[in-house]
Amino acid sequence: MKQEGLKFFTDTYLTSLGLLIFFLFFVGVLIWVYRKNSSKIYHRMEQLPLTDGDSV
Repeated sequence: MKQEGLKFFTDTYLTSLGLLIFFLFFVGVLIWVYRKNSSKIYHRMEQLPLTDGDSV
């Protein structure tokens, strides 16, 4: 069954393209997470459970 599923992945061009797309997505997420001014947002989010309020 494994060989049946893998026999369609013989095109190395598409495999390389998929790897490149997911790698670029990963790098984009890293840049988005560590962008400038993101520490303010993370600090505010980490304080949310500790604040008193009308939250449910």
